[in-house]
Amino acid sequence: MVKVPKLAAYLVLIVLIVAAVYMVYTADGIGDLLPLGSGKEKPADSEGETVGLPPSEEETAVGDPTDWELDNNNQFFVEYRLERERMRSREIDMLQQLINNPNVTSESKIEAEKKLLKLQELMEIELLVENAIRAQNFDQAILIMQEDGALVIVNAKELSSEQILLIAEIAAQSTGLRNSQIKISNQLGK
Repeated sequence: MVKVPKLAAYLVLIVLIVAAVYMVYTADGIGDLLPLGSGKEKPADSEGETVGLPPSEEETAVGDPTDWELDNNNQFFVEYRLERERMRSREIDMLQQLINNPNVTSESKIEAEKKLLKLQELMEIELLVENAIRAQNFDQAILIMQEDGALVIVNAKELSSEQILLIAEIAAQSTGLRNSQIKISNQLGK
């Protein structure tokens, strides 16, 4: 093994850091992630607007705050998923605390582990069904598992009998339920 004096190692480290900083500033940053550098500006036309360049990531991502709002149709699906995620997160935390608590009996830990596994399976099934339905040209879909069946809600004005059958078949294959145990609703049609 080669022995390198500490001073030489520190000197090499400093040179590498300086070289990296120099490269970042001379290359106008690291792509769109770190826009630094020589302060080059986009060319502007006579009215001061940039010309000939695509909008930067910041311009397209941020945009006008009024564009951030969701239409009412998609808002239901987004809010439902957020609430479901919050509830699941709390439930998972509670089960993890039970499993990790040394004062809990081994039977209770085993039961908590079973519930956690069942919850993970349910989450996978929901994701699988919702994505499979969305792959069939539906904008949004939600699967709600119940004791004796399931409810699928899709974002559609109307559902044809073929679409209902397709959705029921997708849900039945993934959940193991019969088609008759699956109810299908369209959010827009209510």
